[in-house]
Amino acid sequence: MTDEARLDLNRRHLQQCHPAFRHRLSLVLARLQTLGERPRIQQAWRSPEEQMQAFTTGHSKLRWGFHNATSIEGIPEALAADVLDDDHPLNPSRAYLFALARESRAVGLSTGIDWGLPTAIKVALAKALVHDVAWEGKIGWDACHVEVTGVTVAQAKAGIRPAMLLPEGTLIA
Repeated sequence: MTDEARLDLNRRHLQQCHPAFRHRLSLVLARLQTLGERPRIQQAWRSPEEQMQAFTTGHSKLRWGFHNATSIEGIPEALAADVLDDDHPLNPSRAYLFALARESRAVGLSTGIDWGLPTAIKVALAKALVHDVAWEGKIGWDACHVEVTGVTVAQAKAGIRPAMLLPEGTLIA
């Protein structure tokens, strides 16, 4: 995909995100690009039908998740996005996955890099992320998934959104 097409796709997907998540995710994308990566938002908001398909095919463990969030008016307000490496969308490098996890954590988001791993491996992986060391061990089953922190899926389904402080000191709820 050309950079112009990738950036346009990212802009369109960002518009499907809750404003606070959009801001943080935009920072992640910019930080990754500064590192020479070419991040592509493959999907942000999902319809309930798309989510059920992801669930039944084993690509999600939830029937309703952060991808499905909407405003009270029903406008897409995703709290999660799948951010692929545009150069290697089907097989991202560990370097890309680690950069995505680090940059997401740096702005208060999380990824699925440790999903499904035993506690001991999660702890070792977290140390590797913090200390920027090579990791040859296992990684989680959805490492390109980026999501909000500070709110559970059940709370998001009930309409609660995470309050995130923007750098200028403006609170977005």
